Amino acid sequence: MSNRTTCGINSSLLIVCTNLAITAGLSSSPLVNTRWNILLDIGVLPGTWMPKRHPGWGESGGRLVLNLDVAFTGTPSATSEILVGPKESTFRLEVCEDSQPSKFVSRRGEESVTFESGGWCVGQSNAGEEVGSLAFWLDCPTGAKRNDVEIFPNERIFFTTGVWQSPEAITEADKEYRQVMADLNDMAEKRKGEEDTGNQNLLDKLLSIRKMVADSKELDILQARMRDLKKQLPPPKSAVAENGVQIAPTGAMVIKGDPTPAWVPGSEYLIFGKFSTKAVPSSKEG
Repeated sequence: MSNRTTCGINSSLLIVCTNLAITAGLSSSPLVNTRWNILLDIGVLPGTWMPKRHPGWGESGGRLVLNLDVAFTGTPSATSEILVGPKESTFRLEVCEDSQPSKFVSRRGEESVTFESGGWCVGQSNAGEEVGSLAFWLDCPTGAKRNDVEIFPNERIFFTTGVWQSPEAITEADKEYRQVMADLNDMAEKRKGEEDTGNQNLLDKLLSIRKMVADSKELDILQARMRDLKKQLPPPKSAVAENGVQIAPTGAMVIKGDPTPAWVPGSEYLIFGKFSTKAVPSSKEG
């Protein structure tokens, strides 16, 4: 197999992330050798300051949609970005050559856009230890423009989304979530039955009140656990790789808002759009 990356990924390429042990530059991350299709949806979103920093940008409400494939590798990145992760945990994200160039149609007809490989890292999410925060960047040397929505030439685009790297943990969390939901349903049916008993003497009513207090505490515990488990599970329609790794169905894109170095307090990032992912089966890799 050639060393040229067409995203039928070279077996020498590995992957690493922030929260995994690193041994001699190698990683056991199940993201290793996986390929994903990225659909970029660029344009104004709520909260963006793009039109303020770049007057007229996206004000028509139009979108610029582009499509490409990327592969996560374990080749150490020569550079790093503070928004993505520390350099020692940042690895190369390859743009698959067989998905380039990306194309779109403007008033000038069909146009081509070229992306260059970037870097990626997985950090810890605040949703639980099993949920990772995936961040990466890609460069766009050619730029692209469709009406008033534009990728400026040589722009670096940053992507963030959620990732679930342990299929076993997903299965266990889903199993417990279903059990908690069943317990909540049973409790609701039981309480409904008790409310329908109607005539009770004073002693029975006092006992019922005492039990309702105990049930209320149990209900609070179950509802809290349900919320925690829900945070740990991938959202519906997440992209699933053949090995069970899942990436959230959508994520956010930003660009740097000014030339200030990222490590300087107050560095600005502008919401640039959103993106979605799909896993590419190994049978379709080059």
